[in-house]
Amino acid sequence: MNDVARESMEFDVVIVGAGPAGLAAAIRLRQLAQETGQEIMVCVIEKGSEVGAH
Repeated sequence: MNDVARESMEFDVVIVGAGPAGLAAAIRLRQLAQETGQEIMVCVIEKGSEVGAH
């Protein structure tokens, strides 16, 4: 069997899509967390080569 090492990253929230709605959601989540004294890890993933690519 082929053992492949994989990197693991942990996030509290993963947002799929880096368009206007995805970016706004990520920013707002971070703002809300900061207002309540919490720390959250937010990841935004995009299939395009850059933000808003399609």
